[in-house]
Amino acid sequence: MSKQGGFTLVELIISLVIVAVIMVGLLAALRSFGVTDEKLERRLAQADERRVVSGFLEDVLGQAVLRPRLAMAGKPEESCFVGGPDSLEWVGVMPARHGVGGLHYFRLYWAGDGRRAALMLAYLPFAGLDAPLPDWSLAERRVLVEDVSGFALRYQLEDGGEWLGQWRNTVDSRRVGRVGVALAAGGSEWPLLVVPVRSLVSAGAMGRIVNGP
Repeated sequence: MSKQGGFTLVELIISLVIVAVIMVGLLAALRSFGVTDEKLERRLAQADERRVVSGFLEDVLGQAVLRPRLAMAGKPEESCFVGGPDSLEWVGVMPARHGVGGLHYFRLYWAGDGRRAALMLAYLPFAGLDAPLPDWSLAERRVLVEDVSGFALRYQLEDGGEWLGQWRNTVDSRRVGRVGVALAAGGSEWPLLVVPVRSLVSAGAMGRIVNGP
């Protein structure tokens, strides 16, 4: 009688073990590919967010009214550009593609509820250099970046020199030339954004600035 060929029990067990090891390896590789794909998508989304936010800040901060505002009766001259280490108020141009164009009061700051913070932009239509200071409680607000863990502003004058933690334009002939924006969000630090600031009004201009015709 001829002996039938086939797998022994030991050979079958070894084959099953090999198949199981291969399947575990394939599952691990697929999981790794999935994690890598998620990380790549997250990084692309972060890069796109940085590009959009940086471009918007360059638009609204790149041109500013750099002169003292006409004071209310009995008060000293105040500035249209008041920069601190974690907030900045200025008068600039709202690009038409982001809403109603023209001169606006802007306030860049970060705010949170103790657990999470966001980079915010508040804005109001410009009412003129001789108008009272803006009431920020009436301003429209826009969240620029969520999940912010760090935010700092620095200021450099037109002639260069060291970076300053705060600056306000006064009757002093010196004016701010660049604003540095340092931001950490989404668990990573953003590249430092340096925005050149150009004056909308020449230093010697004495005419009244108005918003619109």
